[in-house]
Amino acid sequence: MAGQSQDRTDADDAVHETRLASPLDSLLGYRLRRASMVLMGNLIGVLRPYQLSVGEASLLILVGANPGCRQSDVGRALEIKRANLTPLVGRMKARGLIADAPIDGRSLSLTLTPAGVALQNEILPRIDASDNKMRDRLSIDQQSLIAALHEIAP
Repeated sequence: MAGQSQDRTDADDAVHETRLASPLDSLLGYRLRRASMVLMGNLIGVLRPYQLSVGEASLLILVGANPGCRQSDVGRALEIKRANLTPLVGRMKARGLIADAPIDGRSLSLTLTPAGVALQNEILPRIDASDNKMRDRLSIDQQSLIAALHEIAP
């Protein structure tokens, strides 16, 4: 009996589903968070076959664009604390994608290995395609949007 009652309630809910009025929909922060969740979900799906996290892909792309960069500069650019960056770099080194070399007593330079370059070259077009798919859904000028968002979060 209890199972039948639950089934009837679920069916009633589906039939009587109502969209709630939401003042949240007009809030910029809320809309940005929702859009970010969709974009990140899409990106995670693109990276999954390569067994890369968004952080790892970001590291790979940034180091690829700045060979020989200091690990500390990468952390600042990606806004990743040293305590989180060190294991991230360690995972990428263990996969043979990034090499490091001492610059001085405290600093390391980071460079992509040939395998890292190959992986970067493979994922960048897929990331661009994912980004373009989302960009095509916008009805406003993307450059203006990016410039405006940059004003909020430089």
